Amino acid sequence: MTLSSVPALARRLAGATALVFAVGTVALPATAATLPAQLPPGVAALQDGGAAQRPAGDDVYRDWFTSHSSCVAAGQGGIDRGHWEHYTCSEGDWFWHLWTNR
Repeated sequence: MTLSSVPALARRLAGATALVFAVGTVALPATAATLPAQLPPGVAALQDGGAAQRPAGDDVYRDWFTSHSSCVAAGQGGIDRGHWEHYTCSEGDWFWHLWTNR
């Protein structure tokens, strides 16, 4: 390989890399958007293309969680123990927030 062929090789690699990222960027969101939302009973349904439903005005704030699954587990646990009838896991900037009806 000569020194004069390095810029041509670099341009080819950069073009191939850009193509891979462009295809991945277009293909991944379409795949993720088609996944069905499976919610256990008592969880507030997702609306507006996946935006979490906001808690009702009389709901009580319980706690914050680092993942949606841990928030759902805590909310469902409260239903199973008879502490509340329904709950909402609302998404914040950094955490998931558990709201219940009592």
